[in-house]
Amino acid sequence: LKKEIMKYLSIVLIVFLGACQPKERTIEVVNTLPVNRTDEPVILQRKSIERGFHSSLKGKQILVLQGTDTVPSQCDDIDGDGIWDECVFFVNIPQSATVEYRLMPVRELPRFRQRTNVRMARIIEMFKKYEELNEAERIKGTDTKVTSTVYQLEGPGWENDRVAFRNYLDERNGMDIFGKVVDTMALDFIGRGDDYHSMGPWGMDILKVGNSLGAGGIALLHADTLVRGGIPSRGKYRLITKGPLRSRFVLSYENWKVGNVIYDLYHTVTILGGTYGYESTIQLKGSGKDTLVAGIVKLHSDTLYVLQDNPKFVVLATYDKQAFNGEYLGLGLIVPREVYLGWDTAPEEGHDVVSTYYARLLAENSRPVSFRFYACWELSDKRFASRETFLDYLKEEAGKMAFPLQAELK
Repeated sequence: LKKEIMKYLSIVLIVFLGACQPKERTIEVVNTLPVNRTDEPVILQRKSIERGFHSSLKGKQILVLQGTDTVPSQCDDIDGDGIWDECVFFVNIPQSATVEYRLMPVRELPRFRQRTNVRMARIIEMFKKYEELNEAERIKGTDTKVTSTVYQLEGPGWENDRVAFRNYLDERNGMDIFGKVVDTMALDFIGRGDDYHSMGPWGMDILKVGNSLGAGGIALLHADTLVRGGIPSRGKYRLITKGPLRSRFVLSYENWKVGNVIYDLYHTVTILGGTYGYESTIQLKGSGKDTLVAGIVKLHSDTLYVLQDNPKFVVLATYDKQAFNGEYLGLGLIVPREVYLGWDTAPEEGHDVVSTYYARLLAENSRPVSFRFYACWELSDKRFASRETFLDYLKEEAGKMAFPLQAELK
């Protein structure tokens, strides 16, 4: 009889606990700035959501609702263990306002409009057959005639509904820009026999990189000389996540010898929908004293604008007729003030890295350093036909970074 009573109480307790677990939770998102926040990401950690629901979310994803409307969201496995770690969704919040959203665990999310993409494809049959890769090796050499016969875009390409970029997955390790005039994804279909240096219905390659660091490329400053990021070393590409709102991959460089020091460097690239840039997070492992730098090509620009009125971030930018066909193109770096060590200019010739403005960044052993790079083409947005409105855009972006949205589960 005692066993039967205990069994009965256990069943009652399980039912009671199940009844106490909420089917949905409210989250308040607060905009503390006197500016409207449009397409702004909110990123929630799985652990904090599970605490809010008082239960595991095993086998569940998070549906986000505002009233009766579904808000696009995605759940990303960041550490590669097969279980999602972060939930991201976009919000539109008026200036100095608070907006409530509802979180609801579901087994499967609806299919949302694709606003980001990563394309990394090996050529099986030129212009006809391609294999998409989750991992790839960096090619030795610096000749586009070789790299373009191995990889579709000469390396990984990443895009959102505003702009696209690519990395040369060889020893150039440069960053290039595809300007876009459409909000649909394009990278899966370009670089397959077309001339992307000519204007197409989606846009075109708009940047001449040369031997510069291009669009946010990295290097180390060693004994007053710029050493191109990860060369020579064993370099790899690995996809982390590809989703409708956010995509991410990592470029790794192992056993990178600079002077007498061996480094391992991990360059994580993240792109979100709705912006004209991407974020880099650099983790440099090694005991050397070399300085990390992030670059902006200066082949067709002779002025670097340095804006330091933001309390937490420094903006470095160029603006000139520096797109491929002579259109106005604004390029910008936004770097945290706490790691900013100043800026300088690479030589115009005679070195491996030339024609580059660069920001010096403090990268202590294994401590991640993040910065953003922006590419603002006048044909993508009328705002970028003016230097003033381009710089206003970067200042607004830095302001949002300094005062992020505040989210609290209720």
